[in-house]
Amino acid sequence: MEERREPKLAHRLIPCPQYDVSGMECWLSDMASQGLLLQQDGFFAGVATFEKTTPQKVKYRLQPAEKSTGMWADYNDGPDEEAVELSKAYGWEYIAKRGEFHIYRTFDPEAIELHTDPQVQALAMNAMRKRQRDNLLSGIFWGLFYPWLLFKGKIMLAVIHAGTFPMLPVMIACVWMSIHSVIQAVRLIQLRKKVLQGEETGSGHNWKKKAKGYHANNILRRLIYLVAILLFLKMMGEQMIYEDYIPLTDYTGEMPFATMEDFLPGGEMKLVNMKVGNMNTVREWTDILSPVNYEWDEVGEVTHPDGRVLSGGLEVIYHETKADWIAKRLAREYLLKGKSERDFSELELSLEEVDQVTAYTGSLHFPCIILREGNRILYARFYTNGSDTVKMSLEEWAGLLAQCLLEE
Repeated sequence: MEERREPKLAHRLIPCPQYDVSGMECWLSDMASQGLLLQQDGFFAGVATFEKTTPQKVKYRLQPAEKSTGMWADYNDGPDEEAVELSKAYGWEYIAKRGEFHIYRTFDPEAIELHTDPQVQALAMNAMRKRQRDNLLSGIFWGLFYPWLLFKGKIMLAVIHAGTFPMLPVMIACVWMSIHSVIQAVRLIQLRKKVLQGEETGSGHNWKKKAKGYHANNILRRLIYLVAILLFLKMMGEQMIYEDYIPLTDYTGEMPFATMEDFLPGGEMKLVNMKVGNMNTVREWTDILSPVNYEWDEVGEVTHPDGRVLSGGLEVIYHETKADWIAKRLAREYLLKGKSERDFSELELSLEEVDQVTAYTGSLHFPCIILREGNRILYARFYTNGSDTVKMSLEEWAGLLAQCLLEE
């Protein structure tokens, strides 16, 4: 008994979008003339798998699927059995699906064409158009609205904190996803009109002219998606392990804003020895939109030589942006972040020297302030604890921080 050999396979990048019907049909026929026959279900991630054989004449036809071909669809493996059997009666064999189309082939040059009546094809195209509308809405949602919801409208804050350049591929990928969905939906609508009018439905034998552009677009799109995913995972990982945060005990730089030692001049700070999150750390970074940025978190007590003690914690986030409008946008988003907290309540605070002042309490019930002077913005949260601590009013500690913004 002769041993059955495994077929020799070849892989090729697909040179046409799914809506280029005649281009795909001609390309597959050209591959057959070179001795490459498309394998059963031979499409995956923009690559087609062929079986190496002798050169031969083969006709391929793309038929719009009447039912969903998505990953989770009931008919994701192909058309129903009745359609497959009917095509066999005409001499056609079902081979694979790609996007919204089922692909058939025949080795018989005299085989009767499949569903050549434009009205019959239009019925399937109508069903495909409805699915494409849903895909379009889904693409726009995941590409544009979901990122907005993910960051809860605080896009500028996310960009500044994560970095403009790391976030750029993520934003491009989101926009590209939406644009790709729109283009595909429009092309399929145009394809339906051509089918109804009996016009040519693609590039035909000219598929080679557009192949390089299509390959370049696909490679660039996948590369951007890959970079965006990797950068997003990297950013999430850095936030979880607090990378780039320096312990205050190791930091020797000067802050452009007041700290707890400035709240009690002449005192000495003793930090609480607790490793929780970013407690008692500082992060310093630069960005093209905001060249100077600090994130400061200290918890401990300041002891003055006269015996007074200031015990509590101070959190400050400081930015010097490229332009005033960026600082204004950050101020709005910091306030938006505050309003998203449970038990948000705005506080009265008047500091006439600075351009913008907002104060509130949130879920932790500690007073928070947002101050802006020109292109400089400061967010701070301060609290005291213990009955023997020095008591400071909101106007006192907020005024000290505001004074730092006014200093050149």
